[in-house]
Amino acid sequence: MNLYFAQFKRGYAYTSVYLLRDRTDEAGNQSFGFFRPDYSPRKAATYLHNVTTILADEGTVATSGTLDYTIADQPPTVHDLLLRRSDGTFQLVVWDERLNDQDQVTVRLGATATSISIYDPTVGTDPVRTVKNTTSLDLLLSDHPIVIEISSAR
Repeated sequence: MNLYFAQFKRGYAYTSVYLLRDRTDEAGNQSFGFFRPDYSPRKAATYLHNVTTILADEGTVATSGTLDYTIADQPPTVHDLLLRRSDGTFQLVVWDERLNDQDQVTVRLGATATSISIYDPTVGTDPVRTVKNTTSLDLLLSDHPIVIEISSAR
């Protein structure tokens, strides 16, 4: 997931993955696919499905809009990407590129958000936490993205 977000943030229009399903005709490539030879999903396939489900939006954004936010003391391994849904809701994707350990960060908003839903694609497609009427959010990040859905920052 980190790869796709990093490439999108850099402006890449396309990012390709070579093996969707494990190879069975070539030694050494039996465990790199998103799916096993029997087409059962590996964790990577499930996580990618979850994050695209969380971000899915059938509509079109009329205006890009802005969200006033900062990530205090942002370590060099922590990255963020602001997206906006067609209904005006912002989705802030924050990810860490740590292989080991975790980073604690605080996302500070310039205005009070009436509702914030936090999604972890490694857990599922439902929010893992919801916060109401706040201007800051503490996050513990490791090796995958968290999607923060921010409604009505006013």
